[in-house]
Amino acid sequence: MTRTNSPTPLYHRVYAVMRERIVNGYYPDDVPVPSEAELSDSFGVSRITIRKAMEMLSAEGLITRMRGRGTFVTDRAQKSALNRAVVSNINGLFSYLNTVGQSTRLKVVSLDRGEAPPRICAQMGIAPTTELVRSVRVRDLDKRPYSLSMAYLLPDVGAGLTREDLATTNMIDLVQREGAVVEQVEQVLTATLADEYAAELLHVPIGAPLMRVNRFFFNDRMVPFYAAEILYCADRYEYRVSLKREQGKDFLLDGSQPS
Repeated sequence: MTRTNSPTPLYHRVYAVMRERIVNGYYPDDVPVPSEAELSDSFGVSRITIRKAMEMLSAEGLITRMRGRGTFVTDRAQKSALNRAVVSNINGLFSYLNTVGQSTRLKVVSLDRGEAPPRICAQMGIAPTTELVRSVRVRDLDKRPYSLSMAYLLPDVGAGLTREDLATTNMIDLVQREGAVVEQVEQVLTATLADEYAAELLHVPIGAPLMRVNRFFFNDRMVPFYAAEILYCADRYEYRVSLKREQGKDFLLDGSQPS
């Protein structure tokens, strides 16, 4: 493994690579993963570094060591819902949200009023000092944190929300119950890393890869009234878009029409 000036310890980088391989089925479950010596040669690091990374994987329940046989990927890693990705399609966003709501459990972390991060305010077209209704919730999927959701709502939409509501109902259902009309939704997906706050709530290491989804909901006057920032564990979320060729047309990159 190439040395860099990264503040992330070598053993954690080895752990991250190995974890990615394991959850994506890189190693069969009936064959031992490479030995510490083999991984040490492969990554170009010491066996102590490999051992620390493997201990993290073992503590997470992704591998198990069998005396005299070697180290194996566990059933949990290969077959359980740890690898179950919830598939999102922009054309079926509301259906997706409903499906997620039925298959996950919500835990309310906070509900208060205050300012949103500057990037959220800029996207909503409001002053950074605007008071918004804010909520933070964690969704559990199969008894493990699946997502961390931070919501920012204009007071005329979010004023009536309670912690009891947030613990049992999707936000989109709540805002529509309050009379909001969802005319349009804009969604942006980016990759990010877990900071201390996200790491604690999602039960992942600091610096773990996350998928960040920002959604902005517009009313019938095309005014954004609700912004959501959701952080997903990278190995548990998949975003899929289907592109279909129009009848009689080819896929073109320059925008010109076929002759």
